[in-house]
Amino acid sequence: MKVAFVQDWFNANGGAEKVAGEIIGLYKDEELDIYALFNKFSESATASILYNKPVHTSLLQYVPGITKTYRKFLPVMPWLMGRFHLKGYDVVLSTSHAVAKGFHSDPRIPNICYCHTPLRPIWDMYDDYAASHPMGKSFFYRKFVEWLRRWDRKSAERVTHFIANSEHIRQRIMKSYGRDSVVIYPPVRTGKFSLNAAPRKDYYMCPGRFVPYKKIDMVIRAFQQMPDKRLVLIGEGWGASGFDELIKDHPNIEWLGYRDDEEMIRYMQEARACIFAAKEDFGIMCVEAQACGTPVLALDYGGYRETVVDGVSGYLFPEQSEQAVIDAVNRLERQPLTDGEAIRANALRFSDDRFRKEFSDFVTKAMSEFR
Repeated sequence: MKVAFVQDWFNANGGAEKVAGEIIGLYKDEELDIYALFNKFSESATASILYNKPVHTSLLQYVPGITKTYRKFLPVMPWLMGRFHLKGYDVVLSTSHAVAKGFHSDPRIPNICYCHTPLRPIWDMYDDYAASHPMGKSFFYRKFVEWLRRWDRKSAERVTHFIANSEHIRQRIMKSYGRDSVVIYPPVRTGKFSLNAAPRKDYYMCPGRFVPYKKIDMVIRAFQQMPDKRLVLIGEGWGASGFDELIKDHPNIEWLGYRDDEEMIRYMQEARACIFAAKEDFGIMCVEAQACGTPVLALDYGGYRETVVDGVSGYLFPEQSEQAVIDAVNRLERQPLTDGEAIRANALRFSDDRFRKEFSDFVTKAMSEFR
């Protein structure tokens, strides 16, 4: 079987990339071609995610510093993705949170898109992105968004089957594109995580990629107001600018930067709880924490409503505010969640084994029905 797989880009090894790795792993022994706007993976990520397979890229591959500036190229991404003409395949698979479904392929073959989210800056988070953009209130910005929405809907028409990564995203696919979809939750490597039998240490953990929408700065400010509570930050990213200044003179807050998987897991296993304050479509790391038997404090939004059992595996807080984080911490202090087995059992619903079976079964069925 000849398979094409399309990803927006390969940059950091995050949740979307882990999904890509599972899909590539399913079809690595087939005649598989991989496409992306650019690929800047390290050697280890190339081995673990891409199985050392080459990636067909666009002109963005040759732009100096593209790993830090790629967001500025959004206006040309639809054109660049549209230059991929995928012919001669039995099936085309894509995972998209931006423009990956914008390629051209033979309409006589299945075009299956695993959608992490419709493009956030032009749909559900338009107001947030426009408010932070220097031209967000301008006529030209609004016209650009209108054009991009038309293109996005048009590219969605070429998709024969949509898969949503959560019920939350299924509803947004319907709202943005007028298309129904099937929910297959992302894969979580639950087998890589285990319960910690030792007593937990007295710190809260905030892990992840440090980009503005994750609201790490808000969590920091909340713990500035709780000097008796310790916060450990693990991660890095372009949104971390100013964090050093924020944590200065606050000895209860520690930023450890990047840590490899083994060390990250150890910190998760020993934490009192992990905090997730972003508006996430699913939130793989939140499930990873629960797979360690660690309770989570998460925003009552999106995927967290589907992955956190309030009062059992964690507590949901109602809004993105410092006070909401403080209240959630105090709630956990008053009512600790100590049944690690129950917390881990909740996470096992989202295992990578389950994803591989559901995804491969869906593709097989879609190809059979399409023919």
